[in-house]
Amino acid sequence: MRPEFILAHEWIGLEVEVVDSPNPSEIGIKGIVVDETMNTLKIKTEKGLKIVVKKGRTFRVKFGGKVLRVKGDLIAFRPEDRIKKGILMLKRAKGVRLW
Repeated sequence: MRPEFILAHEWIGLEVEVVDSPNPSEIGIKGIVVDETMNTLKIKTEKGLKIVVKKGRTFRVKFGGKVLRVKGDLIAFRPEDRIKKGILMLKRAKGVRLW
């Protein structure tokens, strides 16, 4: 699966880690996404459930056998809208890669 498909993919079940955040206590939170809203990811960690805001954060995500860094601002939509918008963005960009 191409890395850029992460924008149009379901995040529930993916392994994520917060690698950049304006809140230093969020950096290093890692686990499995168990729920997603327009503004947040609910991550099941070894210490319990953590809710992390998407905007302003950068996530490391295991996807399609690769590890990607994704800016939360790119996924800060309702999951169903993000999937639609992600597909449209991919069609327009043709081959754009996430940094």
